[in-house]
Amino acid sequence: MRRLKEILVLAGLLLGAVVFVLWYVADRRARQRAQPTEPRIVGPVIAGDGLAPQSAEGKTLDLSSGRPVVSDTPEDRAAIEAAMKQINEATRDTVFTPDEQAAAGKKKP
Repeated sequence: MRRLKEILVLAGLLLGAVVFVLWYVADRRARQRAQPTEPRIVGPVIAGDGLAPQSAEGKTLDLSSGRPVVSDTPEDRAAIEAAMKQINEATRDTVFTPDEQAAAGKKKP
C-alpha cells in the first residue's frame, strides 16, 4: 500500500511539472507574438555611401603586431585604390531606396 502511495505522489509531481512546462511555453509564445515587430537597425548609420576610405590621407593602420602602426607607403595607397575600384565595380548597379529597405524589414521569415 505504501508503494502505491509513493508512485501516485511521484506521478502527480510529474504531471504537475509537465503541465507547468506546457503552460510556461504557451504563455511565452503568446507574449512574443503580442509584441509589435519593428525593423531593427544594426550598427551605426553611415552617412554617404559608406565606401569612402576612413582616412582622408589614405594611411593604413596595422594592428597585427599588437600595437597600432600607421603607415603611408605607395604600396598601401595602390592597394587601397585597387580595393576601392573593385568595391565600386561590384556595387555599381546596386541601389536601395528607403521603400525597399522598409519592405525588406517587414518580411516574415
